[in-house]
Amino acid sequence: MNRSHIIPHFVTLGLALGITLCSLLLSSSAVRSQRHKGYDKGYDIGVTVKSMPNRQLLLGYYYEDKIVIADSVILDKKGVGHFKKAPDRLPKGQYFLLYNPSTIVELLIGDNQFFSIVSDTTDIIRHISFENSPENTQFIALQRFMTDIYNKEGNIIDTDSAVRVYIQRITAKFPGTALATFANFTLPVKVPDFANEVSATEFPDPKARELEIRKRGYFYYKKHFWDHTNFQDSTLIRTNLFKRRLDDYLKNMVAIHPDSLFRACDEILEKARPNLAMFKYLMNYCTKYTYEDKIMGMDEAFVKLGQKYYVSGIVNWLDSAGLKKVTDEVLKRQFNLLYHKAIDLQLTTVEGQITSLYETQAPFIFLLFWESNCAYCKKVVPQIKKDILDRFGKHGLKVFAVHTQDTKEEWQSFIEQNDLFDFINVWDPNNQSNYWTYYNVFATPVMYVLDKDKKFIAKNIAIEQMVEVLKREYKKVGINIE
Repeated sequence: MNRSHIIPHFVTLGLALGITLCSLLLSSSAVRSQRHKGYDKGYDIGVTVKSMPNRQLLLGYYYEDKIVIADSVILDKKGVGHFKKAPDRLPKGQYFLLYNPSTIVELLIGDNQFFSIVSDTTDIIRHISFENSPENTQFIALQRFMTDIYNKEGNIIDTDSAVRVYIQRITAKFPGTALATFANFTLPVKVPDFANEVSATEFPDPKARELEIRKRGYFYYKKHFWDHTNFQDSTLIRTNLFKRRLDDYLKNMVAIHPDSLFRACDEILEKARPNLAMFKYLMNYCTKYTYEDKIMGMDEAFVKLGQKYYVSGIVNWLDSAGLKKVTDEVLKRQFNLLYHKAIDLQLTTVEGQITSLYETQAPFIFLLFWESNCAYCKKVVPQIKKDILDRFGKHGLKVFAVHTQDTKEEWQSFIEQNDLFDFINVWDPNNQSNYWTYYNVFATPVMYVLDKDKKFIAKNIAIEQMVEVLKREYKKVGINIE
């Protein structure tokens, strides 16, 4: 029986506590028994657990913060069963056999998906054997080695060196396997001691010297962060480690700047490009990460990523609707990026005169898109007058307010009722300016702050935050506003 559903994340927490855990690596093997003939294009994983007759056994894998059930089997009266299917194969990754809520065996399935396991639920690590996967023997030995070496009291440096030598031997013995990929991935970056390179003569201040040592260590760590990662092996996609490592890198190692974020994503994407499965996964991860970044201005990383990979046609596996969804978002954002110059708007005032955004002279312009029959706009627009114009208008700020609907009478009435005559009140009755695309106006209100050169200096933040931005900008030119 084949199942494919997602167990909520809280279940994984339960599995992680108080469980009997044994990690088995089941990957490439040239040896296959005769009973596997005919399943070369599928998988056949035989399992014998004598203590579980007539019981269900689940096979699942890790995917980011979830666990997904890939297959299940009811063992016969002798505790024997097979996870088996043809011609479909299991995607490579870190799998597990779930005996019961407190007993789990982890597997890392690679190229070889034809093997057998015999185990017990009483003492899995001592009562388990396997057929046709020599990597398992080595991986279990690695697990025992790691347990023993970290339980011993000893020098941390010596322990680290011993682990590195052990894993180096494994990767030399099993090159190109899931075992090599997974074992290497567990190795941390070994940062040199830069104390010998940073002399006290060059940095006589002890604090400055310590800071320089740490700075060099940081940049070395960042440069070599992915040294032990095989981006051309999709095994890592379905592990409980890979996404955490990606998150750690982008959140803690990359400067908070859109160019830095784009370059970081682009670097790992190009490393993975020869492996389509890994390339697809990382493209989805980076697209989602940059799209959801809430820091003002960081959406430029999403735009650059979209332009390079989606608009260009490199991403060719999405259907037309999926591709349009991404490219539309790129189009909406590319004209209103922080510190880029805004597109000019030539719009009509209430009195019927044409006025231009570019011709509006002011140290700062509060650019507003709103509509008079929008409930939230009715609340926000008077607040803009009170907190923005009344506060900063005396120092030259102007409000360029674009009404987005064609209800002129309602618009005029709202202006009169709320005393908005000091706004530059404009609209586009013939829909000729394309402002909705240039300024991403697909809901209202939409607010920006422009500097004297008509460059965006604030967007997508609350009015209270806009106030703080303006106070900071005015302070730069010697005007303190409380």
